[in-house]
Amino acid sequence: MAFMIDRVDRLLASNDMSLRIYEADAGDASFSGKGKAEAGQILGAPGSGSRSDAVQGSVKASASDADAVAASGNGLGSGTLRYSLGSEPFRDERLTRALAALGGTGLVGENGRELYVSETAARERMYRIELYSTRETPEVEHPRGPGSGGWIPLTILLSMIAVVFLTSRFLTRFVFQKIRQPLEILGDGVTQIRDGNLDYRIDYKRKDEFRPVCEAFNEMAGRLKESVWAVQKQEMNRKELLAGISHDLRSPLTSIKAYAEGLLDGVASTPESQRRYAGMIKTKADDIDHMVSRLFLFSKMDLGDYPNYPEELDLREELDGFFRAAAEEHAHEGLKIALGESEKGMRLYADPVQFRRVLANIVENSLKYKERPEVTISVSAIRKGDKALIAIEDDGPGVTDEALPKLFDVFYRSDASRSSPNRGSGLGLAIADKAVAFMNGRIWAEHGRGGGLRIAIELPVRKEEGGASHG
Repeated sequence: MAFMIDRVDRLLASNDMSLRIYEADAGDASFSGKGKAEAGQILGAPGSGSRSDAVQGSVKASASDADAVAASGNGLGSGTLRYSLGSEPFRDERLTRALAALGGTGLVGENGRELYVSETAARERMYRIELYSTRETPEVEHPRGPGSGGWIPLTILLSMIAVVFLTSRFLTRFVFQKIRQPLEILGDGVTQIRDGNLDYRIDYKRKDEFRPVCEAFNEMAGRLKESVWAVQKQEMNRKELLAGISHDLRSPLTSIKAYAEGLLDGVASTPESQRRYAGMIKTKADDIDHMVSRLFLFSKMDLGDYPNYPEELDLREELDGFFRAAAEEHAHEGLKIALGESEKGMRLYADPVQFRRVLANIVENSLKYKERPEVTISVSAIRKGDKALIAIEDDGPGVTDEALPKLFDVFYRSDASRSSPNRGSGLGLAIADKAVAFMNGRIWAEHGRGGGLRIAIELPVRKEEGGASHG
């Protein structure tokens, strides 16, 4: 735009011409109003070489009318000046009167001097374009050929001026409008997110520069929603943790207080009853110590301050050794182990202490929730690609569909009323979940084939070798 204006300015200066563009002031009677009927178009462009003769004829025939028009204020230079190229003001009484005879717009000329005036409307405003030559020429006009240089046809200058003027209007009206609308859409989206509507998404159909911005906005809104949901879930877990600790500490403390009062009040009068009371106090104190130890371990795992010393383990040997020892240790509680399919050659990179703790917590959970004198736990391990799938299934009472996804939440127990404190604090499976995550694996719960509970653990294996075997 600046280049075009500069080019027009130099062309006008080299040909002794000047350009003025005026905007009509409110109530300005000097504007003829013709531009309103032909908005945005330049009026009065020369059509042929005979136009000048016709104009001069009009001047002679309408001199008295021109005096009246000029007297009414229809003169040059009225209104607010918006553009000015060239410096000399136009002063030619005869051409001014001739233009007035044409109604204030058109093209008039005499002895090489020419005056062109046109009116146009843009954005409900009226503008007048005045273009005139300032060169003094002899009375006799000499025609110029194509190679005579200097003077260029007036129609070319008028066309260039029209292009500059209308292009500026086009940019303002159309190009800037296309930028403003997407910005308003983005602004509305930001307002929705600010007001808490995290489900709001921008539906932008155009394939232009703003589409990637809108897609990035939608992705940002999705991540923000996930972040807020995670914070809310952490807050809910914190409240449940405090409620669980308070309840599970109250029960053994109440028992300890009751047995201590019985000893002090002489209720346990015989040495045998006194030993029994003291034994119960010790048992409840051990329960509290066990729960606090587990809570401390879970807190350290949650903070990432977790003792982890991984080494290469043979999965088949680990499962076989642990469950055979567990069967002997918990035989008096009715535990039976059924070792199923277990492939050879599957090697894990994990901390053996933490891996066995995971298995122990699952066994402990099955024992605490059994409803019959005995419970059978079936164990199997198979390879699935570069993962090892360990399945530990009991024949106990199982859990409801609603409880399955919550089993690994801290302090969750399927005994919603927490009326059976001897069934644990609900930390065992939560700790198992954290430990498996440290091993780059995952753990989940399913319904067992016989109605019990099936815990599945998926862990990465180090390498592939060996074949299937049965334990």
